Amino acid sequence: MSQTAPPPGTESYGRITEEELAKLRKRLNVEHEIKEPFLRFVNDDSIRHVARAIGDMNPLWIDADHARRSAYGVQVAPPAFLYGVSWGSWDMRRGEGLPGVHGLHSRDRWTYFRPILAGDEIRAVKKLVGLDEKKGSYAGRSIIQTREITFFNQRDELVARCLMSAFRVERSEGKDRGKYADMEKARYTRQQIQEIDDAISAEEVRGATPRLWQDVSVGDALQPIVRGPLTVADMIAWMMGIGSPHIRSGQYWLAYRQRSPMVAVRNPETNVFEAVERVHWDPFMAAEIGMPAPYDYGSQRGAWATHLMTNWAGDLGWVAEVDVQYRGMNFIGDTVWLRGAVTDKWLGASGTGFVECSIEGVNQRGANIMPGRAIVALPSKADTLPDFPVDWEAEHRGHR
Repeated sequence: MSQTAPPPGTESYGRITEEELAKLRKRLNVEHEIKEPFLRFVNDDSIRHVARAIGDMNPLWIDADHARRSAYGVQVAPPAFLYGVSWGSWDMRRGEGLPGVHGLHSRDRWTYFRPILAGDEIRAVKKLVGLDEKKGSYAGRSIIQTREITFFNQRDELVARCLMSAFRVERSEGKDRGKYADMEKARYTRQQIQEIDDAISAEEVRGATPRLWQDVSVGDALQPIVRGPLTVADMIAWMMGIGSPHIRSGQYWLAYRQRSPMVAVRNPETNVFEAVERVHWDPFMAAEIGMPAPYDYGSQRGAWATHLMTNWAGDLGWVAEVDVQYRGMNFIGDTVWLRGAVTDKWLGASGTGFVECSIEGVNQRGANIMPGRAIVALPSKADTLPDFPVDWEAEHRGHR
């Protein structure tokens, strides 16, 4: 069998029922502290691990001497660090409800207020803030669950906020509808692989060279970054730096299964219990939910989007918001070109210069699997950071 048999009395396993939805509605706006983060302490090791997890070679993260010479005067963590505080935690999904119902990450809206600096200690709280029913081509009836995660440092200062959404879909529906049944696996010539490698090599980190607000024009293109062809090693690298909500070993794995039986699936060849995350590397498990191949973590794409923007903003620019949607799948073997362009610019109420950029993640099939946008605060002269906390929405309301 391909999944655990539901315990007696749990006929709702893997199904979206009114009874289970009623339980979830009672949990709306109830705040919970994340007590088991994968990352908590910001230091050279944790910063480096996160940067490696997403292939980010920005010297502000990985070069301590460069960081000390910067306006921060200390090493800075990439925004993706916060996925390790939340997404990779062991208790992020407690209270999510709908046992056995598959989850597909659908959107992240990150708002960043303060930098994450070496020596900081980051904590987070979460609450379920949205529960909306949708119908789609992949699995028919589905529920969009939106959780709000708020991050603070050791001084209880607001660092960031994320609205993180996921589609909850019945496993059998996705398989039966077969939306991706005719999707061909990616294959490349040696020349195409070389062209991808060349595009990865062309990635540009703005770094210490300031990008001034006055010098930016609507229509300016962002230098792309390229991720792929996607391999299982990319998933391993992600989990090494950010953690995993379900990957556990020994007594930890046994205790987790005993507490939450629906988190495990059986390997069809060995009958051994394995984590539901097998869909990201196991073709059989992916096929069980109607996918032609394993696929990436949505949060990986979100981290790549922030990487695109911090590359472009430079050391003195501040990425104030990244809002991306995960539309379509990024399968093993796929390649994604992340790019964007300046769509607007304005001065905030305080005189800070802001820029809005489009974001898209286009795969080798030409499909945009990650549309979105970002807001960046840029310096008006070459030696100043913005005043923290940056609240771009308040600045926007106060001026326009």
